[in-house]
Amino acid sequence: MADIPVLCLVPNRGGSMAIVFEGRSYKLKYTGKQKKCWRCSKDKKGCKGAVWTDLEVTAVINRKDHVETCQVDEHLAYKMEKKALLKKRSADETKPIPAIYDEEASAASAEPSTSGQFP
Repeated sequence: MADIPVLCLVPNRGGSMAIVFEGRSYKLKYTGKQKKCWRCSKDKKGCKGAVWTDLEVTAVINRKDHVETCQVDEHLAYKMEKKALLKKRSADETKPIPAIYDEEASAASAEPSTSGQFP
């Protein structure tokens, strides 16, 4: 069976949502009547990559190629989710940030599929 690329909706640094698709992060540029346009998060570095999704962000309708220097990171969605979790826990809990980080890192290293991937 062929691998079907997965769209992951993750929180970004600004508090809004971003998508991760095929190892690259995209930020929402605009929402039309039938689709959404997402630009590569490296657009300020000259990348013109983009994807268009349906309004529910469940499928990619079209895409525009990235520049050669725009790197792919297979673990990007995982890293972005963990960063968002660390920020939320540090805002909600009174524990020191290094203690929260250590807890999350040890939990991630206990799982074979995520060992060595914690930022």
